[in-house]
Amino acid sequence: MSGVEVVGLVLGSIPLIISALESYNEGLDPLKSFVRWERELPQFIRKLRNQHVHFAQTTRLLLESITTEFELAEMLSEPSGQLWKDDEMSTKLKEKLQESYHAYQSTIADIERIMKKIASKLDLDRATELTRNDLEAILAANPKKGNDKFEFRKRIRFGMSKKTIKGLLEQLDDCNKELERFTDRSEKLETYRKATKPSFATRLQRIQGYAKNLHGSLLSSWSCSCRSYHRTSLQLEQRGNLYTSGLKKSSSSSKTCFTVSFSSSGGDVHPWNWQVAEIYVEDEDSYLAPGPPVIKPKMMKTVSFGEKPPPPYSATPDPATTLTQSLKVVDDLCASIQQLYKSSPCIGFSFDSKSKLRGVYPLKGIPEKQMASCEVVTLNELLDKPPVVNGRPAKLSKKERYSLAVTLASSALQLNNTPWFPDQFGAKDIQFHRTSSGPRLIDIDHPYVSSKLIELAKDTQDPSKPRGFHNKNTILLALAVALLELYFGVSAEKHQEFEHGQTEQPFNPNPWMLCAMAYEWTEVERENLSAAFLSAVTHCLRCFNDPGASLQDSEFLQAAVEGIVLPLQEELSQFLGKTTP
Repeated sequence: MSGVEVVGLVLGSIPLIISALESYNEGLDPLKSFVRWERELPQFIRKLRNQHVHFAQTTRLLLESITTEFELAEMLSEPSGQLWKDDEMSTKLKEKLQESYHAYQSTIADIERIMKKIASKLDLDRATELTRNDLEAILAANPKKGNDKFEFRKRIRFGMSKKTIKGLLEQLDDCNKELERFTDRSEKLETYRKATKPSFATRLQRIQGYAKNLHGSLLSSWSCSCRSYHRTSLQLEQRGNLYTSGLKKSSSSSKTCFTVSFSSSGGDVHPWNWQVAEIYVEDEDSYLAPGPPVIKPKMMKTVSFGEKPPPPYSATPDPATTLTQSLKVVDDLCASIQQLYKSSPCIGFSFDSKSKLRGVYPLKGIPEKQMASCEVVTLNELLDKPPVVNGRPAKLSKKERYSLAVTLASSALQLNNTPWFPDQFGAKDIQFHRTSSGPRLIDIDHPYVSSKLIELAKDTQDPSKPRGFHNKNTILLALAVALLELYFGVSAEKHQEFEHGQTEQPFNPNPWMLCAMAYEWTEVERENLSAAFLSAVTHCLRCFNDPGASLQDSEFLQAAVEGIVLPLQEELSQFLGKTTP
């Protein structure tokens, strides 16, 4: 039995034992009551009732922060109910008590032993079908009646010396005091942990803000007449430095950067068809944007749209005038791309604190495979129809699927509620560029999500357009499905065909159909899923079905990081033989 379940049994058994002792005391012959020690029994009953109140109050304090108002009320009113046996409740208690949990369990076991010893001297009925715990058997055989009181079918007998019951009550008092100390200290430590715990939610919300502003800036920068032919895709990234904790801090030189690919479908009409760019964000508390190596102004000779060379041009800039401000605001993104097209495998822009895109400048040292081709292949194709290399299908390896799972989970939380990442995304929305080298001629390490900026803008500006299904956490349902797809190496559509033989009807991406499928898939494969993937998928599904939950809430977002990203990140590190950050 878990520590939580034993607490419930003790909480329910003490009132039963008190009621039995009172019944015994009331049935005593007055002469026997005067001659024997039973005349002191009411005093012992009072002390036992006080210990019960002490124990119940401590239990309430312990459970209050890990339960909802309704769960707590149900647990206190039904000490032998199902919530006391819930594994998740036990896990929450372990997380709350942490290093005190084993000592807490030992103390609860002592209280259970004391109550069993007192109960053993009472002639109470026991449920014969329950043999795993004596207190549970007594509670099952002696339920409360309609008047919320215990009624006994036969006269109660009790045989225990005054010295013994006095000693047991003293032990019970000591145990209650220990529990109170554990609870009090755990509350103080929890407050301290919350104060010192890294706020993953704050970091993610900052990335979300940058992503939203960047989307708007790029949208306004497509001022050319051919803008309807352009498409912008955003590279999905794990951004491991977001999840550093404790004494490990992210590097101060690690600036926020977004990698995007610009493509044009105009064919011969446009002088360019594809270009990769890195956009560095100027943080409000920084003056330098990352980019090419630091070079003195007089030594810089390169192409840019500003009057001064590309960043950073000085190691000690004047705080009053940031480097980014020296670059010209990009009014025509298409013209900016044409300026450096084919002269550099990757170009750079700066994104200032006023949400203005500035630049452009060439970047060096970018791996050639990222620039190999504008052709893309989707994750759905990689799962169901992997490319054939040297006569064999080049399937995604377990390492690659694990890494992609971390990238998708992290990106879903980073880009949630931004125009970049669709709530109902699927494997068909995740794209990879083809390359001229590699095991499958695809750049697996750099997935992208495509965003039709112009079309998105028109959709959001049309209030008459009918609104489809909306759920605050639909993105978590999509993530749960994606994690299952990556773990088992098969798309949800193919899985549905394998399970139900649905070859004639098209796959239905309706959220509720997907939810039912994901639940069934998880339940059937529960024993085959790793601990991290099971935890992440379960968290996603549970949150999707919670109408009161929202990723816009900081605490909920923090919990999503801890329940989804961190377990996957840790499991990937273990798989690679690395220590977690």
